[in-house]
Amino acid sequence: METTDPIAALSSKSIADRAAGCRDLSSIGTVENIAEIAALAGGDKSPGVRLSAAAAVADILSRCRVGDARKQLDDDQRDVFLAMFSRIDPAANAGVFPMIATLDRPRSLNIIAGGLRDPRGDVRLGAAVGLMRLCTSQEVAGLQSLEDSVVELLLDVRHQPDATAQIARVCAAVGYTSATETIRHLQLTGVHQDMVIDALGVLDGGRHSLVGLWWSDGCDAGETNPSPSLAPGLMVFDGTGALAHDGKRWAVAGNFLPARRMFIRRSGEESARPAFQTKDRTYFSGASPCFRHHDWGVPGRETKASVRAVAAVSAVVSESAEDQYVLAQIAMDGGQVDVARTALEASIGAKKTPTESWLCLADLLWASKKKKAKTHYETYIKKAKRKDNEAGMDRAKDRA
Repeated sequence: METTDPIAALSSKSIADRAAGCRDLSSIGTVENIAEIAALAGGDKSPGVRLSAAAAVADILSRCRVGDARKQLDDDQRDVFLAMFSRIDPAANAGVFPMIATLDRPRSLNIIAGGLRDPRGDVRLGAAVGLMRLCTSQEVAGLQSLEDSVVELLLDVRHQPDATAQIARVCAAVGYTSATETIRHLQLTGVHQDMVIDALGVLDGGRHSLVGLWWSDGCDAGETNPSPSLAPGLMVFDGTGALAHDGKRWAVAGNFLPARRMFIRRSGEESARPAFQTKDRTYFSGASPCFRHHDWGVPGRETKASVRAVAAVSAVVSESAEDQYVLAQIAMDGGQVDVARTALEASIGAKKTPTESWLCLADLLWASKKKKAKTHYETYIKKAKRKDNEAGMDRAKDRA
């Protein structure tokens, strides 16, 4: 938090305070705050504050798109907000398009499509960002009517080359495979043609079989939420099928087929990465420290599925300190104590070791090898920051 009272900060005479209030509300704001923030998005004197306010509104709405969270706003309320947002001049704030996108109303696409035809380049770019925000959510995964409408935009001759290239990029990113041939026949030049070639590469990559480790932070695609309703989840593919961890246990997922393959940016990250969506989750490729085993004195339950899953994860993660730390978390959760210990030792022996690796290994060894455990606790105390794990720091100091 940058402010003690983000709502009060919105009324500050300081541009920096108003912007900080908007950034705080991006994470903790609720639907009750939308009208006040939207007023800044449309009328603040500072362009920076207007953009921060627009981002905050879109982020709040991103938490109201799927599952039970969608019930926070019924369709009538969404239409009221749509009318409110439509009064914001996109020339003054092109960030209005993501605001409109995250409302998930039929008119959202029509307004965004109009922005893509705007003569001003910054407005077109804002509309493209809105189109991406509209199409990435699980709420619209498998919605053929939306895919058909977006693909049809590629054929609109009124578009400038940059808008056509951006539409192609969105189609590829969200797995609209029906756009492939249309994109292949686009006649663009320079950087716009490069974007088309990249889009075709993404679509081609989505045809290959899923392999390796994938993770879900519990959020919808594009959602900004420090406390998602779903626990972190995992899926791993071992050549004979898929295994899934729902935040509680491993289970065999058999011949799993995703709702769609994607290449998108996770909220808070700078670069896009391969992803896919199921009925209730968005998964990203690679290992992530968001998956945690919480009590290193007590391993999780070993099952046939967990043994197979840990073996599959061991085969695909890299030797980097962070990946080995993630493997240790997964192994300990699956009851594979020896694998977890070996992975933590590898993490400590590699470069850029997560400080938690020393704490986890010390906790793991505490019951059987206190002398070694104390050594790792001492290292953790030197390297870690108390604010990152107060309980862990207290435990380390008590035992060291």
